[in-house]
Amino acid sequence: MERLVAKNVVVGAGAVGCAAAYHLARRGEPVVLVEQFGLGHARGSSHGAARIIRHSYADPTYARLMPEAFRAWAELEADAGRSLYVRTGGVSFGPPGVGYVGRVAANLADLGVSYRVMSGSEWNAAQPAFDLPADYEAVFEPDAGMVAAARALEAEVELARGAPGTRILAETPVRRIDLDGERPTIVSDALTIEAERLVLAAGSWIGRLVPELAATLRPTRQRVLYFRPPNPAPFQVGRFPTFIHMGPTPDEAFYGMPEFLAPGVKAARHGGPETDPDEPATVAAADVALVRDFLRRHLPVLAGAEVVATETCLYTVAPDERFLVDSHPARPDVIVASPCSGHGFKFSILVGRLLADMATGAPVAPAFDAWKRIPGSIAPEIRPCPRPSRG
Repeated sequence: MERLVAKNVVVGAGAVGCAAAYHLARRGEPVVLVEQFGLGHARGSSHGAARIIRHSYADPTYARLMPEAFRAWAELEADAGRSLYVRTGGVSFGPPGVGYVGRVAANLADLGVSYRVMSGSEWNAAQPAFDLPADYEAVFEPDAGMVAAARALEAEVELARGAPGTRILAETPVRRIDLDGERPTIVSDALTIEAERLVLAAGSWIGRLVPELAATLRPTRQRVLYFRPPNPAPFQVGRFPTFIHMGPTPDEAFYGMPEFLAPGVKAARHGGPETDPDEPATVAAADVALVRDFLRRHLPVLAGAEVVATETCLYTVAPDERFLVDSHPARPDVIVASPCSGHGFKFSILVGRLLADMATGAPVAPAFDAWKRIPGSIAPEIRPCPRPSRG
């Protein structure tokens, strides 16, 4: 069995792992990026054409980080020499009494981001494809848009690969982590890697690598649909915004975006059933019916449209949909960087920078200092535990 010794090892080549590798390589740090499947695979949380990016958060702590996230994505675009962000505008809407739109608008005002609050009828007049109840509340943010998800990961990997000391190991599943020695060691089928600093960004598989987290984190599977309307023109970038609907209960959260690097208009429910991440992924007729019912009530022109493609996406959900970024309490040289609870892609470029700072002992930037103060986000569920024995 081959044995390597590496300064920085990142496990997981999803959005967070690729961003960590990019930021480490960018500051001249050697890095080994390990991925259990092929690069760009569709079995996790980071694949697909695009993800929504917005300042429009109801939680002020996340909202305050978004200006820095926008700047970080622009920095990656400059490094890569390609555009990854597309400005479409974005609307958040819901029934009266939920309070979501009011909280979003208050945070946009605090950030100095342009926005407009409208009634459902006013929004329908601005965007005739929608048919919201007249008393609905809506807030429109013109700067919201999309990040080209798969292309962003490709750019991060290319930039990391181009730096001296980078090694990328795809199709290399980690079978166990040995924390009993001087250095943390990951064990795969054909090699072991001793790491001076180990970053675990394994998404829904994090509970397999850090069993202490398995009872706390819930992998869930979302079903994503792409609709082809009879007349696609009104749903193109520049005419149709991203959208987020928040109802009275968590089951009534839906989102979507215009056609972009994919065969149709994307629409899905935010949330899904608990799952084993290794189980085969399917989209059933009931999943389609659920989204069609939402569209029938809010975007009726799409409700009967042909479904031209489907995909699934894993969330790894922590309590209160928090993020979890922290050093393992039993090993300060092991950093756990998962999960992002289904709303982390837009922040992944920042999480990657934070991980590079934590791994190298660099001063934490003010934005990351704010991140670390998110209530409960620093893994209170992880308790110091006996180190696993060598197997």
